[in-house]
Amino acid sequence: MTSWLDPFAGLVLSRRGVLLGAAASAALLPWAAVAQDTTAKPQPDTAEADRIAAEFAGGTAPVASGIGLDLPVLGDNPAAVPLRAKVTEPLSEAVWCEEMIVIAELNPQPLACRFSFTPDIGSAEIGIRLRLIQTMPVRVMARMSDGRILMARQDITVTAGGCGM
Repeated sequence: MTSWLDPFAGLVLSRRGVLLGAAASAALLPWAAVAQDTTAKPQPDTAEADRIAAEFAGGTAPVASGIGLDLPVLGDNPAAVPLRAKVTEPLSEAVWCEEMIVIAELNPQPLACRFSFTPDIGSAEIGIRLRLIQTMPVRVMARMSDGRILMARQDITVTAGGCGM
């Protein structure tokens, strides 16, 4: 007699029943795969990152030199990817880095950080840890006191998403 506390009390499984059940499940797996959505994934949108970069540049065309960017090619911990950036040009009281930004192009909020500098600091160097949601390009831009915009850009591959925004 089956009790309501143990609904499987009278169930007896035979080897043949288990094998037939497994075969039936395996036969349905290809149909489950076909039933999944096979539409192409949308391409990543960098419009917000491009808007931030254009706003920072203020109409000046960025120069793809003058910044040393140290970023790993593979980020095995996407929750804390190390990044170092440094303005490699000589700095003086006449020409110095006023501001530097880091843009993680495909993150939900692409502007990762912003740093301001004075001529008294002597160098413009930053070291941070980024949180990345997926494989993407990372951009570092620096605004110099003479009006130039320096830029460095590098792709990084991450092993798994670390950004839960």
